Parts: sequence; structure tokens; C-alpha cells
Amino acid sequence: MKPARIVLLGILLATMLNATAVQGATLATYQIQPGDTWEALAFQFQTSPETLQSLNPHPNPARQPAIGTELVLPETAVPQTGIFLRPWGNLLETAVSHNSSPWTIALRNGQPTSHRPALYQPIFIPAAEGTPRELPAGFATLEVSQLVGVPGQAIGLRGEMVDVGVVTAVLGNNEMDVFSNERYLVGLTGTSAFFGTQQPELSIQVGDAPPWRQPWQFRDPISWEYQQLTLTGTAAQIDQQSIDEERARLFEIWEQNSGLAQWDAPFQLPINSFLEISSTFGARRSYNGGPYRTYHEGVDFAAYGGTPVLAPAGGTVVVAEFLYVRGGAVIIDHGLGIYSGFYHLSSIAVAPGDVVTPGQIVGEVGTTGLSTGNHLHWDLLVDAIWIDAQAWLDKGMDCWILAGLKRPCE
Repeated sequence: MKPARIVLLGILLATMLNATAVQGATLATYQIQPGDTWEALAFQFQTSPETLQSLNPHPNPARQPAIGTELVLPETAVPQTGIFLRPWGNLLETAVSHNSSPWTIALRNGQPTSHRPALYQPIFIPAAEGTPRELPAGFATLEVSQLVGVPGQAIGLRGEMVDVGVVTAVLGNNEMDVFSNERYLVGLTGTSAFFGTQQPELSIQVGDAPPWRQPWQFRDPISWEYQQLTLTGTAAQIDQQSIDEERARLFEIWEQNSGLAQWDAPFQLPINSFLEISSTFGARRSYNGGPYRTYHEGVDFAAYGGTPVLAPAGGTVVVAEFLYVRGGAVIIDHGLGIYSGFYHLSSIAVAPGDVVTPGQIVGEVGTTGLSTGNHLHWDLLVDAIWIDAQAWLDKGMDCWILAGLKRPCE
């Protein structure tokens, strides 16, 4: 074996395998990635699907391993590099298309001849690089923004296509926004703070090809705050019908998709001077002693009235007015279905249609609308779903998205 190959396998073992005790034996675990089907994993670790399923039982044996979960591997597991395919035609045609030896492919797949029709059966092609994975039709690579999803956060997938095609991606029952730059593709959506722990199915379909499906592990952090708020004065007089009507009007805006990213640098905080973060995203809320049936849809920054509010990134102003519930409001379309909202402002410094730059003043902190004191409420929506703006900043989703589209983020 060549030294480079030995080093590669050593890196794979060091980064992918962790010791664990199972039924009295010391085995190894591996975190499931997109495309890790039972058959692809069997090729990757030189074992059989039946052996893997016996160590990782599930009531539905036809169900593929969920992205982000830990898979127990047999003691004999040895990772190998290569490509996993389900080709049409025979092994000779497959070998030619991948610049490989048909006899080597036949030998590694237990086939008596290189001319035997493959009939869309799984084929392993040895290669110096690459991990055997079963990706959606037409995908050369596929990755997700977080292997274990967190409710209330932006969720993304990105990949490189072999050929340009129409791609549909669905997470659970929600169709994702999909954008492409020639062969490079990004899919975006968000999950509610009430999403909870579950394994929704990620489905990707390219053109008329059969859909590719794999479950995805989401785990609730169960660290949400619980807040009891007492509304008095004008704020107490705002009724649910007014809240619903204003929200419906704004959703007509949030559901629109401009299709082009209007930022080219990491997002910034929309305020430079504040006293504290007085309420985080997802905090469960009870109003005037009522049930905890809603959650806080943004991040609140307690600050002195008149403190400047800044655009966190480039974009186009789509709302700049005083609303009944949200008070002084500015909403910025950043492109790709991503919107920032700034509420309870005492004054507004921009108008609809204005193109803003990072750090530009868009208004001033106030306590207008449904508010209990001077503060800035900043919310962020992806695919018309509220997501945690702090997590967006911490995880660098802004640059992760642009990198997937092969665009700079500086």
C-alpha cells in the first residue's frame, strides 16, 4: 500500500471512529452523513448491510440511517475510499466512464465477468479519494449545515451537480428554497422553536429522477426560557385579531423570494450600544397570566431610546412604517428568501425601495407598538420561518451559503 493511502486511511480512522462498548465488546461508532445508506456504508466499511443492521436494529429495516445519528460498526470494519454507484448498463461501460479497470471493478464487486449487466445494482469503484455514498441523482457532492439539526435555526444543504437540472428539496412537509449558480446549489429553510426532537425525512428530487430520501436527526435543546409578561396601557388593548391581520400582511412579503444574495460579507449585530439582551429567540411566553402558547420570534436588545439601529447586511428595504403591533418597523430583504425585521422604533431613517449597506442607520430604538419598554426587537426569517438570529451569526450561515454558491464572503 502506498504511504499516501496509509495516511489517508489513518486520518479516516482517527476522525470518524470513536470507541464505545456494545454488548461487552469494544466497537466503534460513526456519525451518519448525507448519502450514508445501508448499502453505501457496507462498501465504505467492507462489511454487509445485514451486519450493520444487526448492530443497529430499527423496527423498520427498510428505513435508512438518519443523518447525524451514531452508527455502531463491527470489529472488522475498515474504511476504504472509492465511489458508490447504481449504474445502468454493464460493468465495462461503467469502468470506461470512470477511467477505471473493468476487471478490478468486477473483482471488487464479486462479479465473474466485466460484461455482466449491472441493472442498477450497487457498484463500488475503487479510487484514491472519495467516500462511498449514495447521493441524489446528478449530485457529485452533498452536505448539510449541521449534522444534528437544532429547532429554531436556519437549515441548509449545498452540493455540486454533475449537470444543471431542476432540483426540489423537502424537509418533512416543508419545501425548501433552492438556489443555484451553474452547477453549485444551496437549499434553505428554517425550523420553528416548537419543532422539537424528531427525525423528519429529507427528500431531494432532480428533474424526473426518483426522489432520494434520508431521515435527519433534530434534537431540541430543552433550554428555552419561560417568561411571564404583563401588558398594560395601549399594549394591553392590542387584540389577537389585530396581531393576526398584521402578521398575514407581512407574510405576503416574507414569502416572496428575490433569488439573489444581496450581501457579500458576514452579518453584523444591528446595534452597537445596548444594555443587555433582554429576551432571546424561542423564549416561551405567557401574557397576563395566560398559557405558554407562543414563543419570542426574535432577539430583544434593551437600549436607551434614540440609540441608532443599523442594517446588519446589504439588502433592500421593503417595509418602513409604523405598524399597529410592531410599532416603528423596518424590514430588509437580503435576498435568497432571507429577511431582517427591526421593530418598536421611535423613528425611521429609510424608505421602501432603499438599498442599504452594512452599518447604515435605518432607525432609532423606541418603545412603540406592543412593547413594555425601550428596546430593539430584531427578527430574522429564512423561507418565511423565524429563526434564531444569534445562532445565525454564531454558526456563520451567511458565509456558508455564499460559499455553497461559490461567492466570496469578506
